[in-house]
Amino acid sequence: MPRNLAKKAGKQQTRMAALDKLGTPASSRAGSEDEADDSLSEISAISAAAAAADEETLVDDQLRHCVDDLGEKRTSVREAALTKLDRLLARYYCGDFFESNPSSQEAMLQLLVRSLRKPGSTLEAILAAKGIGLVFINDGDEQEELFGMVLSLLKNTITDALDVRLKHQCIETLALITLIAASNADTRGGLDYFFKILISNGESLQPDEKLKQGAMDELLCTSLRAYGLLYAALFGDGRGTWEDAWDESQGVMPAHIDFLESTSKENRVAAGENVALMFDCVQVSHKHAQEMSEFEVEDKPEYEEIDDLVDMLQRLSTDSNRRVNKQDRKEQKSAFRDIIRSVEEGSRPKQKLKIGGQNMLFRGWARIIMLAAFRSFLGAGLAQHLQENELLENVLASGISNGTASEDEESESEEEEEAGEGFEMEDDMSLSKSAASKRERARRLKRSKKL
Repeated sequence: MPRNLAKKAGKQQTRMAALDKLGTPASSRAGSEDEADDSLSEISAISAAAAAADEETLVDDQLRHCVDDLGEKRTSVREAALTKLDRLLARYYCGDFFESNPSSQEAMLQLLVRSLRKPGSTLEAILAAKGIGLVFINDGDEQEELFGMVLSLLKNTITDALDVRLKHQCIETLALITLIAASNADTRGGLDYFFKILISNGESLQPDEKLKQGAMDELLCTSLRAYGLLYAALFGDGRGTWEDAWDESQGVMPAHIDFLESTSKENRVAAGENVALMFDCVQVSHKHAQEMSEFEVEDKPEYEEIDDLVDMLQRLSTDSNRRVNKQDRKEQKSAFRDIIRSVEEGSRPKQKLKIGGQNMLFRGWARIIMLAAFRSFLGAGLAQHLQENELLENVLASGISNGTASEDEESESEEEEEAGEGFEMEDDMSLSKSAASKRERARRLKRSKKL
């Protein structure tokens, strides 16, 4: 058999295997394309009185229609299928769909990988990259092997893609699935990966044609937030040791201080939030170590340039530069007020969500940053996933209360537990060597700038 025909036959077999694993739609495929395209509106039109099982059946049916259309030749059909698929996975918790067939997640990822690796359009690739993240959110158990299946492709796309939007989406997806599915070692590797992007000012993201400064600033902001997310994953709420959290923060602090002086407001805020996160994590881990240890715990060292850092944060929290538009000044001031309180006073921010009659309280930078990452993917579907998806509950470990607003305010005035329940201290996270290397690279970079 000629090589091209064998290759085509292999692709067809892969597609058919994926479709067989996912099953066929419960409803008939007979009918016009317009009828299929209208099916999402039919789902949204289900009355509140409809049985949950009926809604779940309709959602599963639509997922299978989307999967079937992903194998079509026409790019426009695949784009429409990916748009629907992403909307369904974000709006509804579809864990039962994957649990019904243990191999269905891998089968769906195979189809998404195909659309990302050889897309018919940039839009198809962007939708596929987001879909990969949404699949991991919807089936959060034991996904380390599947993480390895998409890791190289996402990294290669971040480096080689020419479209900034695609790079941005792949960075977001890589950070989120690392949070969800990666081992501690792979999470540390992700931390180093995003640090290299930051310390090089995005040089590793440059394709053959140089990116404009605005586009590069957007990617650097996304990388800052990705770094913060993985730092929160490793050290938030008492995870890891305070020594490792401290060493890592000292290694990357010079790069973050450089970004505090960025011309981009988004970069300044993202860097500031990471700085506050690192101070918060070290403080919480140190306090947790003191409470858990039977012996005296070494005192937490002070950051050597704390006065200069506080002065810089103070300026950013009161910036009245009229060359910056009024809305940007307002957003920056609001963000840096919380940031400086965390750095200078050890104060921890709080964020409330009221869902299903319950007040969900997210305390500390780590949980707030993780919540923002899930919100970016799920949008309006965040509320349903918080109620039904155990993955979010396990990752965020949020406090839930059923009290009235006044009761909540009273409870918040009291000292709350600093370290999240259910997290165990891990003693095998030795980052001192890599942190020292990062500090040296940061010093070399600063010296080269001065020269």
